Amino acid sequence: MLPVLLFVILSIISTPAEAARVETGDIITINKDEIINDDIYYFGETVNLKGTVTGDAVILARQVNFDGTIEGSLLVFAQSILLNGDVKGTIRGAADSVYFNGSTKGDLIMAADTINISGPVKRDIIAAASRLVIEAPVGNDIKAAVGELIIGSRADIEGNVYYRSADEAVIEREAAIRGTIERSEPAGQETIAPTRSVWNFIRPILSILLVTVLIILLFPNTARETVQTIKERPGLSLGIGALAVFITPLAAILLLLTVIGAPLSILSILTYTVLLYLTRVFAGYFLGRLAFDRMGRELHPLWVALVGVLILSLLINIPYIGWLIHLVAVILAA
Repeated sequence: MLPVLLFVILSIISTPAEAARVETGDIITINKDEIINDDIYYFGETVNLKGTVTGDAVILARQVNFDGTIEGSLLVFAQSILLNGDVKGTIRGAADSVYFNGSTKGDLIMAADTINISGPVKRDIIAAASRLVIEAPVGNDIKAAVGELIIGSRADIEGNVYYRSADEAVIEREAAIRGTIERSEPAGQETIAPTRSVWNFIRPILSILLVTVLIILLFPNTARETVQTIKERPGLSLGIGALAVFITPLAAILLLLTVIGAPLSILSILTYTVLLYLTRVFAGYFLGRLAFDRMGRELHPLWVALVGVLILSLLINIPYIGWLIHLVAVILAA
């Protein structure tokens, strides 16, 4: 199972960080006349990409503004995404709102609350959204799970439209659809706005990935030493972690019963909460290191940690056993 997950994720991000340009910061800007002859991996508050990237692009940020050219594919996760540029490959991502006014010669695969597509898509559109608006040529099919689907007058769809929704799509008279239109009802009590659950699932994963980037870049030695300790002495790590996880809350409660110890109790609870959150980073880093070692692959520590944390985040969301995996990970890295 683990190697399969790794290969799936690696096939998405496609290239190790040693062969790419990795950059972090509050505001990352690539000017219009700048050409990057490599893949890029950007993590920041705001990313403004106006230049040309000859490889693939992976962007994780709060706000992404893209007005340039990407010769490869784009993988993007953000709160707000504005895509006005041209992508030669496939666009994949998730956000709260997406505005696509550029073009792609590949597929457009997106999950968001609101998706507005005004630029041409050469192949398929695959989407999950509360509101999906299409006002552009589409070279193949549309496959969507939506609350509201609007196909505007400027839409020219070469293939079929398959969508799952409680409501009929709004299709303007001027819209051209060469294939068939098929609607299916949401199963059971599925939310009318399926992207709400999608975004609620993705958002905490994005948060922990951002924290992972900060930890690995700001405290690389601490992260590496922690993972090495877990790897060399797993029994000791489990023992100390169990004490920390179960004894600390009890001690905090006892302190809370005393007037003098109340402030210290509150502080310890806050610190405890933060540390429990950070254990996912170290546990994920350890998981990534273990997996890549078994696969015989060497990657930059940042990508080892990101892939490991992503896999751990997916594993702890498995029904019935996810909580146990989370508990073991927390105890191991505490």
